[in-house]
Amino acid sequence: MKIAVTGKGGSGKSTVSGALCRHLAQTGHRVVAVDGDPNPNLGISLGVDREQVEAMEPILNALLASGHTHEDPTPDPEDLLTRYGWDAPGGVRLVATGKIERPTDSCLCCGSHMTTRQFFGDLGDHDRIVVADLEAGINDLLWARPGPDDVVLIVAEPSAKSVEIARRAREVAAELGVGRIIGVANRCTSDDDVTRLSGVLGGAQVHRVPEDPAIERADQLGQAPYDLDATSPAVVAVGTLAEHLAPRPARV
Repeated sequence: MKIAVTGKGGSGKSTVSGALCRHLAQTGHRVVAVDGDPNPNLGISLGVDREQVEAMEPILNALLASGHTHEDPTPDPEDLLTRYGWDAPGGVRLVATGKIERPTDSCLCCGSHMTTRQFFGDLGDHDRIVVADLEAGINDLLWARPGPDDVVLIVAEPSAKSVEIARRAREVAAELGVGRIIGVANRCTSDDDVTRLSGVLGGAQVHRVPEDPAIERADQLGQAPYDLDATSPAVVAVGTLAEHLAPRPARV
């Protein structure tokens, strides 16, 4: 299974993605977490130390540094995952696709999008779950191009701007033929927040993640919410979402 997580900046995409990955791994799934943001922070939400996140070598940057060009053969995604992935807490394998670090004559932003698309598209998902935390907005969703067998998770907090971006994301996902489109009403304080998001998602199922002081506290401390308090309401709610997306694998 491949899950593309999209939404407006500040909606809580990375927080939801990190907690989702940790829950999926805790229930026995093999999980690959893909940070598609040019300013990668998913690692912190997974529980990776900030210094380690800064030290990560994103795929695009590493390929450029090695002299790789568009004329060269496309690297094998499994090899890229082995070479540039990090082992995050809980057994999650984390990889970043691109980070903008310095001025350049080339468009690193476009390169980052293309790397996300290539990696997300080519990486196999047999016997594992790939969760891609995309760059804020709609562009990265268009670049990643999830398909009929994939899931698009649209995260929105209660603001009108966030809900509008969710509406646009739903339209894009539908045009791409995505099989499962699911909303996440993040930082909910009332049922109206869920109703408003459900109304713009064309009847797609919406999961509620409540406003939770533990999430803000985790952000302040630079910790994963899952590690700070796995019993907090928001983390438990993401666990319910994880169970809905991928039930616990049967033991052989």
